[in-house]
Amino acid sequence: MTPASVISIDIGSTFTKGALFSLAPTRPSVIRRAACPTTPDNLTRGFSRVLAMLCELPADTPLHDIRPAAPVRISSSAKGGLAIAAIGLVPDLTLQLARLAAMSAGGKVVKSFAYTLTESDIAGLEHARPDIVLFCGGTDGGNTAYVIENAARLAASRFDGPIIYAGNRAAADRVAEILRPRPLTIVSNLMPEINVLNLEPVREKIREIFLQAIVAGKGLSEIVRRFETGVRPTPLGVYELMEAIPRVRPDWDNLCAVDLGGATTDFYSNTDSFGETDSVVLKGIREPRLKRTVEGDLGLRISAAALGESAADYFAGPLNEAGLREYVARLIEEPGHIAVTDCERNMDDIMAEACVYHAARRHAGSFRETYTPQGRVHIQTGKDLRRVRRVIGSGGYLASCKDNGIMRRAFRRLSETGPEVVLAPEDPVFYADADGLFPLLGNLAAIEPEVAVALALENLKPLEQEKTPC
Repeated sequence: MTPASVISIDIGSTFTKGALFSLAPTRPSVIRRAACPTTPDNLTRGFSRVLAMLCELPADTPLHDIRPAAPVRISSSAKGGLAIAAIGLVPDLTLQLARLAAMSAGGKVVKSFAYTLTESDIAGLEHARPDIVLFCGGTDGGNTAYVIENAARLAASRFDGPIIYAGNRAAADRVAEILRPRPLTIVSNLMPEINVLNLEPVREKIREIFLQAIVAGKGLSEIVRRFETGVRPTPLGVYELMEAIPRVRPDWDNLCAVDLGGATTDFYSNTDSFGETDSVVLKGIREPRLKRTVEGDLGLRISAAALGESAADYFAGPLNEAGLREYVARLIEEPGHIAVTDCERNMDDIMAEACVYHAARRHAGSFRETYTPQGRVHIQTGKDLRRVRRVIGSGGYLASCKDNGIMRRAFRRLSETGPEVVLAPEDPVFYADADGLFPLLGNLAAIEPEVAVALALENLKPLEQEKTPC
């Protein structure tokens, strides 16, 4: 039986947010909202404060004294999400699939390796200290030499965390023997045949490990016991919401969402990836209709220093290097800092624009022109986003925008001509998740998709044409 209401709480890297939702079928609504800074040393403290406020209790009420009248759903992207290292063979095939599987499950790929692992690859893996190694490669029944050699090199490394093997099944027994007694799980091959995608077994195993890692490592075990519920990866919830929107509301087909946070920028798309024509040849795999990418070097606070390096071109004109260094130094010391001067607000605007631009650039595919005996053709790599007609800005900064300036400028820059044509949305309408509900509604998308979609669309704010900076 569907409950009359539900509490959804999302524990982010910077803030913990929550809402009490009415699930009335005729008119679902937001009853109450609350937020407070995330308490990274023990996530339970920030969670308890938000839950108490949603239950109209004093914020310092101990968790064991809070007895909510509605079921509690929880998600978390604390510490920037689950870190995954991907090992594959051919970058355009198995390695790309490994990235897609990792990110669709709510993780982020912090390192990726193709072909035979080298000594420097192993050193990079050990330095990155990922939560999971996703090890794949080869179609079923194909050559096993690379996979077996990489298993031996992985076994000789100092990495002792969970390993998921999702490669050539002909090598699975030998891989298990080599990696014993490491914490190894063997699942079905990500690509059992050329261009046949099989992401779900890997996604399910990553979700299981996420729950174990976050619950055990961040003080959430008390919450899980107290409310008899699991903790979902925040990006997975938003991913499922993005899948549900056009399924429940077909008139909202072909859309993207950009979730800009303090630590990462997530980019989601739900649109066909490749339009079959005689003049276009697809290189690599045909990407799925629903896709997520996440960029750990694009963030407004925790990742500000990495952003300054990754997006240096954005800061060359409007901001001098000394000013950027000074501001970034302050953000590293005070990740919760809110811009108070015109200069700081201008700097945040440009940083946000850089995050949107680079996240979209990495998510979208591209064309390059070539000539064959049959005439001119275009080689497409990656996903075609030109059919996208709506773009949603989420995360605290994009959600608070008054007009479409930041996203419109970033997307316009994508259309600038060059050796390759970026297959970005051509003339989308921009919206803001003004009340920051997407992460919270992601907790409902799998169990109450109609309600989650209705609330998500009802609370979107169409952005006006740019008038003044955000």
